[in-house]
This record gives sequence, structure tokens and C-alpha cells, in this order.
Amino acid sequence: MSHPLPALPGEAFTVVPDGLQALADELATLAAALTEDVDRARSAAGCFPEALGGQEGWTAGATATSWAGLYEVMAARTSALAGTLTTAVAAYVAEDAWLARSVGSGRPPR
Repeated sequence: MSHPLPALPGEAFTVVPDGLQALADELATLAAALTEDVDRARSAAGCFPEALGGQEGWTAGATATSWAGLYEVMAARTSALAGTLTTAVAAYVAEDAWLARSVGSGRPPR
């Protein structure tokens, strides 16, 4: 894994569109799995109070409801990140194609 800090002056980084798109696809799959977990946790939350009864049932239900909320936030943010990466890959590929077409054409770079 590369270092998460920006490159130092004079250094560069390499974008591998296929690798970045693969990461975006995996994140989208993870988001879908987390969304399924939301439904399971909410279902469990509804069963705990009756199954356990009393304070324990209420506590277990409230905990499962909280977990469902956490899964929901994680799924939404993971999905958003997948979308951002997919859009970044598309923009990078489009810019790369434009630059390739402009080489030797006499057009100045953007």
C-alpha cells in the first residue's frame, strides 16, 4: 500500500485506472452487503424485546437498532466513495484520451 500523504515536490504518483475501478467495484459490493446487514439488524431489533422480555429485551432491541443505524451510515458512505472513485476514473480516462489526441496536433495543453 502506498503512503497516504501527498507526494513531495518533484515527486509524482501513478493512477492505475483499472485498479482504481476495481477498488470502486469492491466498495460498491461492500456497500450492498452492509445494506443487507441493515435489514437483518432491524429485523433482529424487532424480535429481541419479545424474545427476551423486560429490560434485557429492550436493551438488546435498542442495541440492534443502533447497529442498524451504523450499518446504514457505513453503507451510504461506502457507496458514495465507490461513486466518487468511479467518477474520478472516468474523468482521468477522458483527460488521458484528450491528451493523447492532442499530442502532435499543435493544440496547446489545457
